[in-house]
Amino acid sequence: MKWIKSILFSVLFLLPSVAFADLTGTWSCNDGGKYYVRQIGKEVFWYGERSVTNPSWSNVANGTLDGNNIILRWADVPKGSIMGEGILILNMINPNKFQAITKTGGFGGSIWTRP
Repeated sequence: MKWIKSILFSVLFLLPSVAFADLTGTWSCNDGGKYYVRQIGKEVFWYGERSVTNPSWSNVANGTLDGNNIILRWADVPKGSIMGEGILILNMINPNKFQAITKTGGFGGSIWTRP
């Protein structure tokens, strides 16, 4: 009976802690960009760019948290010269790191971290 309680405790209280972490903040990505993320409940927004002045790309994204995954629709915006769009599914490794598990539309980055 104790092991059942231990499993329930882990599932209900420890595992969801990553999924409910606040993602709001500035993130760096292995594509050389900076991403400015805002989380409101389970909804996630971001603006990402390669550089502040004359970036080769810049994009926005909107999506939702689903367990430890973030499902986003992204699109490049005309601050940069690339005009792609697609879907991203990111897996939250921990509250300060997520990794792409699905990318469409030629999205370049795959690992995001924050200090």
